[in-house]
Amino acid sequence: MSAIKSLIQMIKTNIKYRKQTFNMAIMTTKKRYSGSALGVAWSLVRPILFIFVYWFGIEIGIRGGKPIHGNIPYIFWMMSGIIAWFFISDILGSGGCGAIRRDSHLVTKVVFPVETIPIYNVISYFFTHLMLIALVIVTLAIFGYVPDLYYLQLLFYVGLLFFFICVLCTFLSTLSVISRDFEQFIKSTSMIFFWLSPVLWSPDKLEGTILMKILKLNPFYYFIEGYRDTFIFKIWFFERPYYTIYIIVFLIIFTLVTAYLYNRLHDEFSDVL
Repeated sequence: MSAIKSLIQMIKTNIKYRKQTFNMAIMTTKKRYSGSALGVAWSLVRPILFIFVYWFGIEIGIRGGKPIHGNIPYIFWMMSGIIAWFFISDILGSGGCGAIRRDSHLVTKVVFPVETIPIYNVISYFFTHLMLIALVIVTLAIFGYVPDLYYLQLLFYVGLLFFFICVLCTFLSTLSVISRDFEQFIKSTSMIFFWLSPVLWSPDKLEGTILMKILKLNPFYYFIEGYRDTFIFKIWFFERPYYTIYIIVFLIIFTLVTAYLYNRLHDEFSDVL
């Protein structure tokens, strides 16, 4: 019950300070790229460079230019899913794990709603995510993948992913305050999640196997494939009812666990930091 009460309080706090949270997100974004010539443009340049390198290495180097799933160009398949991973990886890195510790002065020196720190950090990366989605939509449209009704489910996938990332950031940053080792552990294992998620490889050959069922327990898998279902395969999220229900139940449990941990540990933040 304390987890539910804590969750309600966290939601109320974020609603109350929503304007401040949004302004802090903008400030955090500007601060992240301050001093560089390109400024905020780096938030797009970096993922675009990664996409190019992955495309060249996988499609040209390994696949020999072969399309995927019959006649789909690999680069379109890859970029439609990797943009979800970029958002996730930002939070698995210092952007999420170190959120509260990085802004420790707001915890120890001033009266500040600590619950909003993970959220405005997530929003600062969400700006980039939205720009990448727009870039993918435009790129696909140029090459004949015209937006259709399936694009409406972006509201579902993007909204659910944003909620999940907010909870994930709160969970990671809370535990990272208590233990720096946890932060280093998550950063070190993020590449494992990258390869266990179908970012660069197609899971088709594993369909129907126990290994596939195990891999699908990973929530990252759901969002990466969901983006591809929207942009490439034209499959509604409700056409995968059991998987969608699993993810929603997982998020509910994960959210309650995160709220419980935050409620138990947040009083120790000032002493630890």
